Amino acid sequence: MLRVQASPACNLNCSYCYIPASVRRQTSVMSMQVLETLLRRLVDEDLLEDRLAISWHGAEPLVVGVAWYEEALEQIAEVLGGTAVQVSQVFQTNGVLIDDAWCEYFARTGAHVGVSLDGAAAQNAARVNWGGRPAHGLAMRGVAALNRHAIPWALLAVVTEETMRDPEAFIAFVRDSGCAYLGFKVEETNVAHVSHLAGLGGLERLYADFVLALWRAFPAGGPVRVREFEDYRGLRGGPPAQVIPVTLVPFRNLTVAVNGDFTIFAGELLFRDDDRFVFGNVMDGPLLDCLKTARFQAVAAQMLAGARRCAATCERYVDCGSFYISQKYAETGSFDAGETLACRLEVKTFLSALDGGVRLEAGADSF
Repeated sequence: MLRVQASPACNLNCSYCYIPASVRRQTSVMSMQVLETLLRRLVDEDLLEDRLAISWHGAEPLVVGVAWYEEALEQIAEVLGGTAVQVSQVFQTNGVLIDDAWCEYFARTGAHVGVSLDGAAAQNAARVNWGGRPAHGLAMRGVAALNRHAIPWALLAVVTEETMRDPEAFIAFVRDSGCAYLGFKVEETNVAHVSHLAGLGGLERLYADFVLALWRAFPAGGPVRVREFEDYRGLRGGPPAQVIPVTLVPFRNLTVAVNGDFTIFAGELLFRDDDRFVFGNVMDGPLLDCLKTARFQAVAAQMLAGARRCAATCERYVDCGSFYISQKYAETGSFDAGETLACRLEVKTFLSALDGGVRLEAGADSF
């Protein structure tokens, strides 16, 4: 996965956004020189496999306009056109700016589109503009455009306390939305945001009941595929094997900021108001040179220490592999840490709910 920040700007000010407001107020746009240099370094340093997914991410990617991406596609074709690499584009957007012109671009280029929505208006209340006004109506206008143009799209939801307490309302929204794919993440502590879920009484039971309600509502082979349930079936459908998360493997999750700065672990580490986890800049020289730096050595050592801590203390380590490194740092100020709020819910509670509840309800054939 290659994440590229076309611009740090965002037209919304969601209350749980992990990117600092000081970053999201910036309006710079990535130059084609930076994009071209990035792509050429990937080729020259043999960092590409046969498929490359470019995720335009890191605030609101649509703010730079269709014309910027048309030019970006020309750069991609110029640099990678002579290779065997198959390139796909992924847009993760708040949906507000989607119109017929964007839909034409998505359809013509085969881009994958994800829309960040947390449910109907009451459950989507955290998503507001810079004046504090709800953005739900504008986002649904964008969703209507996608559906009108028959463009398959994925819904990515942040699960808040309000969502957990009314799973049926969330399920009804998903079914009526027209999405083809659903992904959900808990409202977590990460970078600039401190979760409101921390300290909530009965949280694990609340989340387990929410997960089981979704499992019953969206079975395999239904009209809406669910990312987390597909991952679960893959995890449980074969022999047990140690998970090696992309967040711990350098360059498996390369994220590049608007100015060419990059990080090589979890992408969230780049979207801060400091350069603490910037490992280099694409304009300064080979990307792989960052592996020789003292910064990389220190961060990698601390991350591995945290992974060893998880392996020694967590019964779910084989299923997770210490995935939540940016959350560890956000909660403790160190990568050498164990359990986080996110892993307690998304790994421990999630797997316990499905490993136990699903088998009891419907038997092993449910997988």
